Amino acid sequence: MIITRLLDRRWRQRRYSKYTRHYTPDFSVRLIKLLFLLLVLVLIDAAGMMFFEGQTLGDALWMGLTTVTTVGYGDISPTTTGGRLITIIFLYAFGISILAHIVTEFIEHRLWIGAEKKNGRWRWNMKDHILIINTPTIDSDNYLRKLLQQIRMTPALSEYPVQILADKFKDALPKEIAELGVVHFAGNAENSENLRAVNVSDASYIIVIASNYADPQSDSLTFDVLDRIQEIGSKAMVLAEAVNDGNRKRLQRAGANVVVRPIRAYPGFLVRSLVAPGTEEVLEDFFTHDNAHMRRFDISFKDRCWQDLVCRFVTSGTGIPMAYVADGEVRCNPDPTQVCSGDAIITLLNEGQTVTDQQVRTCLNQ
Repeated sequence: MIITRLLDRRWRQRRYSKYTRHYTPDFSVRLIKLLFLLLVLVLIDAAGMMFFEGQTLGDALWMGLTTVTTVGYGDISPTTTGGRLITIIFLYAFGISILAHIVTEFIEHRLWIGAEKKNGRWRWNMKDHILIINTPTIDSDNYLRKLLQQIRMTPALSEYPVQILADKFKDALPKEIAELGVVHFAGNAENSENLRAVNVSDASYIIVIASNYADPQSDSLTFDVLDRIQEIGSKAMVLAEAVNDGNRKRLQRAGANVVVRPIRAYPGFLVRSLVAPGTEEVLEDFFTHDNAHMRRFDISFKDRCWQDLVCRFVTSGTGIPMAYVADGEVRCNPDPTQVCSGDAIITLLNEGQTVTDQQVRTCLNQ
């Protein structure tokens, strides 16, 4: 009974090792050893052919290679007993099996690499890439897809390779995200080894996403990630999301070049901030009425050059025209030389600036 259990255990160990021995990092070493062994067998056979068959070195090697690869042209073959015996022993018995083993090793290694990449365990060794750290807990797939589309549509970023570090996609990236040419590494961002695995020190841009846009606790996790990045060292432009405005300075001290509010409906806002740092403060300022804000004036005008219109508004202190409305369509920032006609105009006003309809009407009708 004991012997049976030991034999069974040994059999299972051998079976498991069969499926795991190929998935170790020393694949190249094993492959070189096997190729070297195959070459030695071919050379021994060639020496035998030269001794027993009187073949030249070229003919002996040619016969050995065509035999071991099972091509078998038949133009050269052993005729002596010694030559045939050497061919059977070194090529038929060992050489062909070793070549088959090499092919098997290579195929299994390629399959292993494919599985590692698919499941987010492959270290890509990227450089000058965009690294996205973390994913939103709510509607993460849709948000990432929109964010990546915005990155691909932005000329300054479109050619950069993109990698995602998150523990969400342990099976595989969703098809619609993978089709955008993105790779991922499955792991927790609050782990320095994972940050090294995605080459955080060689990235050009790093985006640290707040997992929960409504939970200030997310800022603590973001701070931890930034501190680890700073400890490792990185040349990247780092953008981080801050749920609590009071944490902006802390995140900046931790290494974030740009800090933005999480705005899940508009991923393009994040991309704009990455390409042109500072624009996030301008755009966020619009959300607070006490600061710079937009105002619409429903006053008709006709055949006005846009650049002249802007100059009149600015010099008269009635704001900065940003868009106009024509036939119900808002037309933002038209060409300066365009002649415009519309039913309303939208202007940017400063903090505390008061503008009346009469002032706007005067500017439009001058």
